[in-house]
Amino acid sequence: MAKSPRPRNTLKDRVRRLLKDNEICMRAFNEIEMDIEVQTLLEDSNRMAIDRMGYSDHGHTHSLIVTLNGIKLLKELSTGLPPTIVQEETGDMNDAELIVMLGCYLHDIGMVVGRVNHDEFSVVLAVGILDRILAKVYPKDRKKQVHIRSHVMHAIYCHDVVAPPLTVEGGIVGIADALDMTKGRARIPFEAGSINIHSASALAIEDVKIRKGESKTVRIEVNMTNVSGIFQIQELLEKKIRNAKGLIDHIELYAIMLPQEDVILKEELKVL
Repeated sequence: MAKSPRPRNTLKDRVRRLLKDNEICMRAFNEIEMDIEVQTLLEDSNRMAIDRMGYSDHGHTHSLIVTLNGIKLLKELSTGLPPTIVQEETGDMNDAELIVMLGCYLHDIGMVVGRVNHDEFSVVLAVGILDRILAKVYPKDRKKQVHIRSHVMHAIYCHDVVAPPLTVEGGIVGIADALDMTKGRARIPFEAGSINIHSASALAIEDVKIRKGESKTVRIEVNMTNVSGIFQIQELLEKKIRNAKGLIDHIELYAIMLPQEDVILKEELKVL
């Protein structure tokens, strides 16, 4: 008897598996994956970030990883902290997942303009895209389209600690962004010669896990192979969690040192 094929495990497949029970989210995700404007913006964001600035990935892969982390975080948090749209009784859990998915996916498209104020540029560029996508998700409800758009725009605007998130969904998008900190993302600027505490510390991060908490609703574990990873955790992830004041009491954050330490730099590095 032939074995059934193993399920594919690309980032897109993993996102789709998380969203499989949410019809509106699946519809929006499939639309945004095929949207020429969105995909071109993500390509151009990467050109700006990687080729021109020596930064880490800010393109399609980053968007998918942040989306994956954001939906995982929402699902765990919602067991102890309902999303704002549910608390305010203007939407349900499916709507909340849609807000987080779209906010995570589109949060960095403003990088096509530049790093400074990219959060604001992302909001501006997202308006037309959201109108187009949400018209297909809620085809007979213009009020719902506008309401969800407002939530997504807020989440995008406050993802980079410039402004505090005032919704649970907005806080999740910012934290999910910071969770994309593993060594795979850091290797691009590091190997291109952008060697600093940011790229070196990110190389120490092996993986990040989101699971049910012990003393709080959610536990985030950051596994690292070098103590320099603490910088990445404190300067990026911890700051975003503290910025999301409505979520901080529901999140445990642990740094875990793996048994096998990794030497990030060789014995000698020419600095100047």
